[in-house]
Amino acid sequence: MQQLIGLPVFLANGKKAGRVRDVGFDEFWQISCIVLDSQVWFRRAVRIVKWPDVTKCGSDAVIIRGRQAIITIRANELLRSFHTGVVQLKELPVFTEDGQELGRVSDVYFPKTEGTQIIGYELTDGFLADVFEGRRKLLLPEGPEGVTLGEDAILVPASCERILERDP
Repeated sequence: MQQLIGLPVFLANGKKAGRVRDVGFDEFWQISCIVLDSQVWFRRAVRIVKWPDVTKCGSDAVIIRGRQAIITIRANELLRSFHTGVVQLKELPVFTEDGQELGRVSDVYFPKTEGTQIIGYELTDGFLADVFEGRRKLLLPEGPEGVTLGEDAILVPASCERILERDP
């Protein structure tokens, strides 16, 4: 997800539409839109592009269908997003079902070519732990099965504690 945020967004004719500021999710925590960095003056609004209107999502840029794909919505209508919505995925704590905290969400992983469902989380225990021990990856081998994405925490099966990988 962090690789997507900040990428330039271009219309199909090559005109720049802005940069990716955030990513929005639906109620099933699948990517539903990208949020552009362009400001809407004198209103609490954001500009979004729904995910079906994104034609290409490369490593260096995002291409959208055209100017008509850019929609303005009120900021409070962006319910779930990575770091600017009403419910934010970044920094959300992750707990096992038996109550053990695994860390806080630092980044999420999703397959670029196969869909928009979250397949894993990068977890942090804070700056010092990241420096000395590294962040941990929690890749979900069975996908979102058994994972509860709530407003205040993410609950994962207790077996997920055993599959954490540490990045030095």
